Amino acid sequence: MIPVITCMPGWHAERSADGLRATRVTPLSDYQLLNGCLEQLIAADEGELWLLCDAQTRLAERVAAAERLRAGPPGA
Repeated sequence: MIPVITCMPGWHAERSADGLRATRVTPLSDYQLLNGCLEQLIAADEGELWLLCDAQTRLAERVAAAERLRAGPPGA
């Protein structure tokens, strides 16, 4: 069994032979994937992993906002 580690909300993290790996709990949209959002991260330690998860979470939030702007106002 691979030990699970504490990570920020929205991510599932576990230790592996390569270090620490975090995977998003919820799927990304195609637009988010095309604009740099990652579904999985790998880091050497928990501090690095937390920073990467935080950065990717913020990026995904902002890209989702851009996606909504692209779609235009509801009913338009």
